[in-house]
Amino acid sequence: MASDMETITYKNTKGRQAILAFLRKSDYPVTAVKIYNAAKKEGINFSTVYRCLNFFVGKGLIHKEVSPDHVSLFSLASHPDKHVIVCLKCHKRVEIEGCPYEEANKALEKGTGFKIVDHNAEIYGICPECQKKASE
Repeated sequence: MASDMETITYKNTKGRQAILAFLRKSDYPVTAVKIYNAAKKEGINFSTVYRCLNFFVGKGLIHKEVSPDHVSLFSLASHPDKHVIVCLKCHKRVEIEGCPYEEANKALEKGTGFKIVDHNAEIYGICPECQKKASE
């Protein structure tokens, strides 16, 4: 998908550059607030961050997902396929080895006729440390 990013043309503003640079360095999806906190050092305001994020989502350059607590999270569409499990209590994130959706994607393709080209998922639960704290 990286080649897709290179072929899409758009006005290269300071705000767009700062947002893409921040997302390139982020291993996991991040909130608009985190992006804004990094971008404001460049003199970029919050409304510009949101406009740029919506523009990039519309162009397919970044993914937008919504967490269980209704917070929008953003990541580059060209990031390698990563899956994480997230603790709902302490928000610890653990990367999952491999892709747990390979077989499900094959079944979906067979059942729907779609050719699946991408997916984005986080799994939510309670980590062992938070489970232990809750039982004490």
